[in-house]
Amino acid sequence: MNTEKNLNKRNGLYLAMVAAATLMLSACGDDNNDDNSTADISKPVMPAGLGFEQYVAAPDAAYPLPVILYGKNNGHSTLKYSIHDNPYPHALKGINSIWKGTSDAYQSAASGSGPDSYEANPIKNAAVWAANIAYVEKVTAERSDEAAIRAYLDDRRGKSYSVVDGFGPLTEDYVANSGTYYDITEPTVAQVLEDSHYLGDSDDSWTFTGDENSAFGAAVRFTNNVRYNMAATSTSGSKYIFSTPRPWRMTSTGAVEYLGNDLRTCINSSGAPADINFDIYNSDVSVIPGLVCARRKSNSGDEQSLRKDGGYPSGHTNAGVVSSLSLAYAFPERFAEHVVRGSELGENRIVAGMHSPVDVIGGRIMALMSAADALNTTAGYESGQAAYNQLHAFYETKAAEAGMSLYDYAHRTLAEGETGSVIEADGVTVNADVFNNNDYDDHAAIKALYRFRMTYGLPQDSSQTGQPAVVPEGAEALLKTRQPYLSDAQRRAVLFTTEVDSGYPILDDSNGWGRINLVDAADGYGAFLGDVSVTMEASDGGFSARDWWRNDISGAGKLSKAGSGHLTLTGNNSYSGGNVINGGTLEAASASAFGQGDLFVNSGTALVDARGALQLGGNITLNGAAVLKLAMDADSTQVATAETLFIDGATLTLDFAGLTPQSGAAYTLLQAGKVAGEFSHVDAGDYEVMLEYTGTSVIARLN
Repeated sequence: MNTEKNLNKRNGLYLAMVAAATLMLSACGDDNNDDNSTADISKPVMPAGLGFEQYVAAPDAAYPLPVILYGKNNGHSTLKYSIHDNPYPHALKGINSIWKGTSDAYQSAASGSGPDSYEANPIKNAAVWAANIAYVEKVTAERSDEAAIRAYLDDRRGKSYSVVDGFGPLTEDYVANSGTYYDITEPTVAQVLEDSHYLGDSDDSWTFTGDENSAFGAAVRFTNNVRYNMAATSTSGSKYIFSTPRPWRMTSTGAVEYLGNDLRTCINSSGAPADINFDIYNSDVSVIPGLVCARRKSNSGDEQSLRKDGGYPSGHTNAGVVSSLSLAYAFPERFAEHVVRGSELGENRIVAGMHSPVDVIGGRIMALMSAADALNTTAGYESGQAAYNQLHAFYETKAAEAGMSLYDYAHRTLAEGETGSVIEADGVTVNADVFNNNDYDDHAAIKALYRFRMTYGLPQDSSQTGQPAVVPEGAEALLKTRQPYLSDAQRRAVLFTTEVDSGYPILDDSNGWGRINLVDAADGYGAFLGDVSVTMEASDGGFSARDWWRNDISGAGKLSKAGSGHLTLTGNNSYSGGNVINGGTLEAASASAFGQGDLFVNSGTALVDARGALQLGGNITLNGAAVLKLAMDADSTQVATAETLFIDGATLTLDFAGLTPQSGAAYTLLQAGKVAGEFSHVDAGDYEVMLEYTGTSVIARLN
């Protein structure tokens, strides 16, 4: 009896231990073990996608396009003045359908003196032209004092210096190590905001970019190469060809009504007076008082003098955007911020009352063309890489000392007192120094702002919307450091799928340059119009180690992720081709991040860190070398699909860093139309969990 009783006890203990071990190892707490059997459920096949990658051909382009072949014509003494020989005005010719004051003959052979006469009835699209000037009237009427001071500084300081503050919290380090500087006398606040007789200093040449023998000499050299040496970036040829009026010369309809002349006494920063003759016009545009004397003086006594004062394209905008693009290329961790800072300089030309939206749009288009022209040369590429390497060696060390990744260090929030002001502490003097800032730290906001500035809300022709995107030859070079893990063909696809719609003034006639949205493009694909294969290696550092695709991705293509790097999808995605993970980490940071197709993990990690349950429209397959990592939160379900969840011995990792669970609490991890298989291992950190499988869910219960 005792022996039998002891044996029964031992058998009972053994069975209990087996049951407990089974519960912990197989994580099966359901009474019906057949519910998660794979016997009656077929393993899903890997998603096929479309079976091809998207290929974006360069547009048909006759001479003088593409710019990467004929851009140097813009520096030629005679070719620069011909719309038929200079690729820049050729790409800017859309202005002729809005306002055309010079003849076809003149546009074929303009001169640096400007036209002798203007076409009758130059306004060709009254609605667009009126909207163009209305924006200037509104902005100049409503500008704040700070906005006026910033616009004044962007007018007077060297453009390559001004845009350096796109570095945000890294700005002052860049200034100290590059030697970039300005050479203007800092005016008083009153001189900028109130004194229309003040004529402040101005500076802008390659010397103010910095010292090419400094610690950041390669970055200085690269900016100068892009702006001055490797591309012909001057706007003068285009300005004389089109000779559009400045906004302060226009009425609310965009007409030019000359009222006579004003002999104005202007006093420079040293206090010396000079009498300068200016044209005066009927206009509601309010030029910043401190810039009134900086307008172009009259050349003809008491006669109207428009000849050498063309507004389109804006030269300041072109210079600022070109400089910003070089910094974005050399330091892509702040790519979007640099690009937006360039656009800010363009906006400030409008705030100043010196330019209109079409002028700024033209300047931006020219800048993209110029930068691409420079970057498509071997010397331009090598100069850019040297700048990239130099800046990263310095800032990576700084980031490591701060215990941060370079990306986080470049986007850190500054404490109160760590930023500067455009007004000195005395409240009297303007501060012309750039300074550390968080001006561009709201990514969604700057993304929307840049998108607006691409068109400035000018009327869109509904009959011309929905036209295919156009990616000009060589444009892909602009993204080379921002997306180093993509091929040139893939970067072209990124540009194609993130361009703005057609139908907007000027943009459709630009050979594609006007529709390129670099801020959206920096956030990855806008659509998978073919299958996309990405290999990111963490050992390569930078964005090859970690990147974020923040656009809303549509299309029927498939995403395949390989390599040890980490790619995060954050958008409201609807692509249907599925996801295949063959290495590294693919992260879902939104409820629709993985689109409407399958998730098939061969190896590597599928990380889910979304607000709300990750919703998939297809099957989920987790193979033996796969890891599913869930950042736990209070959502009722972490991942859901109406289709099959097939677990082929994968590993499950639960991260409770964002949640304080209670003992005995149960969490539905996965819900599916049907569930087959089990996880081979569960890692919940300091927590002990048991998994329960039902026919339609996987549940974690905390001990």
